[in-house]
Amino acid sequence: MKSHAWYRRLYDAFERPSVFNLYQTLVDGGKGRQIRRFLADVPYRSMIDVGCGTGNWAAFARGAYLGIDTSEAFIAGCRRRYAGDDRLRFVQADAATLALDAQYDLAILVSVLHHLPDEAVRRLLPWVAAHARHFFVLDLYPMPWNPPARLLYALDRGDYIRTPAEQKALLCSEPGLRLVREDDYFAPTGLYRHTLFLFESDAAPPEP
Repeated sequence: MKSHAWYRRLYDAFERPSVFNLYQTLVDGGKGRQIRRFLADVPYRSMIDVGCGTGNWAAFARGAYLGIDTSEAFIAGCRRRYAGDDRLRFVQADAATLALDAQYDLAILVSVLHHLPDEAVRRLLPWVAAHARHFFVLDLYPMPWNPPARLLYALDRGDYIRTPAEQKALLCSEPGLRLVREDDYFAPTGLYRHTLFLFESDAAPPEP
């Protein structure tokens, strides 16, 4: 399916920030509310958004914010969208190779895990543990019993959709991160289900 020309056109369309945001709103909404609920008692100000996409989660920044993505189009869109807000910085990069001169209170990985092979995740996790006090992950929860969801998951641009147990095992493979909370929820449309994980790191002191 993903080798067909029509899928490539679909993939290219989703590289346009406006198309991506419209789809998220119509089909996969509710993330913001769930993220706020899950992070309500996490003491953070500064935040790293790994795989920031179109910058939707910059709204959760309480102080300095760094959005990182490999997509040139998404980063350009973020810079236009938030032009004039000096708290927010956007960088096109592979996060695991990015040298930072500051520690952050929170790193988030929202709907990104299923885009990364295991080896890429294992490269990223030590980087997160070294640069953030808390680490939040939200990702797809497979629903094989739901035909429409199964189709949408099959069409997803990510090739590494894992079961919750597989996600947990992979994330917990990093000794510098300690799991403190996990949960899951259904999107309002019922077409998506997501896992949520919260980790703490002892490697990075909280930002002054």
